Amino acid sequence: SNLANQLKEQNALDRIREVFAEIPRVREDLGFPPLVTPTSQIVGTQAVYNVLSGERYKTITNEVKRYLLGGYGQPPAPINAELQRKAIGNETVMESRPADSIAPEMDKLRAKVGDLATCEEDVLTFAMFPDIGREFLQQRLDGTLQPEPLIPESKGKAPGTVSTEFKVDVHGETYDVAITGVGDVGGGKRKMYVSVDGMPEEVVFETISEFVSGGAQQGRKKASDPGHVTTPLPGNVVEVLVNVGDKVNSGQSTMIIEAMKMESELLANIDGEVKAIHVTKGDRVTPGEVLIEIG
Repeated sequence: SNLANQLKEQNALDRIREVFAEIPRVREDLGFPPLVTPTSQIVGTQAVYNVLSGERYKTITNEVKRYLLGGYGQPPAPINAELQRKAIGNETVMESRPADSIAPEMDKLRAKVGDLATCEEDVLTFAMFPDIGREFLQQRLDGTLQPEPLIPESKGKAPGTVSTEFKVDVHGETYDVAITGVGDVGGGKRKMYVSVDGMPEEVVFETISEFVSGGAQQGRKKASDPGHVTTPLPGNVVEVLVNVGDKVNSGQSTMIIEAMKMESELLANIDGEVKAIHVTKGDRVTPGEVLIEIG
């Protein structure tokens, strides 16, 4: 369903059979990783890139590069050596267990949260939700914790029908979701109280950008020149790596975007100078737009 939605956004749903045919080829190149999260997403997203760009591995996601560096452990079978050289060059492949290279973090987290934490569970709350967790712990310490008010029912409007129970399919898994309440967090945020397969959850929504369908975002022209950097898939800007006036070389990374939950680098096609940048971190981008101009 995720692949279908991404292809739909680009009016390329008719190419889904090509993607299905490409998936086993990518999986073979990567040494036959199991098709379960997260490696199923890594393989599927790379297959979409390969099909839509018209050239296999013209764009290689950062997760594929991390996988080829050994960041997800040892592959079950030998990987494509040519692909590995193209993706990571002469970088050293990790042979040990990836988690062994992660520095201990609990002492650092305890220091950061300070006296707000009264037990290890508080430290873990802060670790998982740094902003909301700190706010909760601070309010608890100050004695100012208050339940968020539910949004009152609108008055003067005719009664209507609103769906509150759904079946949601995510990566082939089906979940029963029920909306049990809606709250106003403030600051443009909305909180929804939901039940997922009977387990209560709280979800906070904050609008950070709006997607405009049907072409380029307002103010962005259509890519038509080799110096125009664009994206092969719709996504969000994670980081812009260059500034106006920078000298760049062909093949140099200019920005990182997130598409289909995978990050990938957009590369310069020519040597030159960055003349204009039309996006910032967090912006929504769609294929065919000029994101950066190099001349």
